[in-house]
Amino acid sequence: MIRLGFWAPVYGNWIFSKHPDTHNASFEYTRQLTALAEKIGFATTLLAEHTFNPFDAEKDQLETWTSTAGLATITQHIELMPAVRPTFKHPVLVAKMASNIDQMSNGRMSINLVSGWWQKESDAMGLPSLAHDDRYQRSEEYLTILKGLWTQPHFSFAGQYYQVSDVTLAPPPVRHPHPKIYLGGESDLAQRLAARFADEYLINGRPVEKTQELIEHVRPYSAEYGRDLQFGISAFVICRDTEEEALAEHARLHALRAEEMIEGVDPKVVMIRTYAYRPGAVGSNGGTDAGLVGTPQQIADRLKAFLNIGVTTFLLQFHPMLEEMQRFGEQVVPLLEQAGVWKHPAHDETR
Repeated sequence: MIRLGFWAPVYGNWIFSKHPDTHNASFEYTRQLTALAEKIGFATTLLAEHTFNPFDAEKDQLETWTSTAGLATITQHIELMPAVRPTFKHPVLVAKMASNIDQMSNGRMSINLVSGWWQKESDAMGLPSLAHDDRYQRSEEYLTILKGLWTQPHFSFAGQYYQVSDVTLAPPPVRHPHPKIYLGGESDLAQRLAARFADEYLINGRPVEKTQELIEHVRPYSAEYGRDLQFGISAFVICRDTEEEALAEHARLHALRAEEMIEGVDPKVVMIRTYAYRPGAVGSNGGTDAGLVGTPQQIADRLKAFLNIGVTTFLLQFHPMLEEMQRFGEQVVPLLEQAGVWKHPAHDETR
């Protein structure tokens, strides 16, 4: 079955526009979106993590973990997926915060571990930057500690980057065996890390055929560990009554996009080189490359095509978020339900 998710607009929008009319990074806006998402039947929401806005330091930036805690107390069904970057938070602190939010939300906490790609932010805080491969070694230790703390009392660990001595988290998380772990990344190191530690590997938006190739490449990695890795994908949705209207809207949104690249990006990050800001695309992490631009039926058919190759979670972006999520809920979701590939999470006893 399809699981619908959305990217909370922590930067204010997902077309990377600096135009003031496109920008709303307030908690209130994300609260409204999350309430609408729950009503429609979205299963999860991802909150990306930054301290200040990578596209314009003078623009608002929503703080991820405090916002997640706020959402935990005012939602009923939706999974909450804050991103975490090891550079900025110790794994014991993150394990404790996640466990607490899991208690607050009655088992709806998950995390998206991001090994790190934006050096400028760590430089601004005087924190050391690691090379690409070293960041993944650190992430391996990070995930080992998170899982250990969530599942074992009196947990200890000694590694290259972290040392933990006899730590017990009380109370433990509600979710069993632990909060869900999502992990993305285009490099082989990222894929192998996901295969070993993650519950779900997040794919940057790309056509169905390319997605199938990637899944067939990564799935054997998880089999080596005796694990059944699940797959999700990011996509920017533009839904209109006709294909011509959808393409015209794509052109309008692209014209609003700020064209300059983000400063201070690690040039060795594969995702940044390929999918973060491709000319002609709209949205982040592949965005419209996933092909969810067209009529409601075309979008529903494309979602089913992804489902048929093993993608179950869809992390969607829209613009403007509130109005376009409403359109998606009214025009696309009923088609998915009629096709028998989606059920409202609040009514799905198998979820």
